[in-house]
Amino acid sequence: MAANEIRDTPGRLLLGWAVLLISLVLLAWRIHVRPTDYEWTEYPTALGDTQYYTALGKDDRYEPNLSFPGQEKGVYRRSTDPVTLDDATMLKIAQDKTGRHFVYQPAAAGDGSGLPVYLKSGENRYVEFGARKFYPPYEPKIVP
Repeated sequence: MAANEIRDTPGRLLLGWAVLLISLVLLAWRIHVRPTDYEWTEYPTALGDTQYYTALGKDDRYEPNLSFPGQEKGVYRRSTDPVTLDDATMLKIAQDKTGRHFVYQPAAAGDGSGLPVYLKSGENRYVEFGARKFYPPYEPKIVP
């Protein structure tokens, strides 16, 4: 019974696919001609990063071990224990000179040009790096 068939269905499907493909070709051509109109900068967060901090040198608190490519002066570790910061608000700003670790700053820090910076040491845990901070001389604990 041909009465239930909608007439011209294959033609309508072909016309729909043709319109879709033509619009995709035009979009691809426009992106190819003017790619700067479609570029954007992403500032990924620390979510999912598993490259956790390991010691960069002998003692990060007394030696400027964290440095960036093209920068001779390094920065010092400023905290003895990791601080708790939300991974979703920490923005990835660079990689260290060795390429082993990503360097982060809180999203509230602005343009990412200032200190302190942080290396991820665990989930929602960060080690702070920045200008040298005074630390008392190390004395090992004597356990009686």
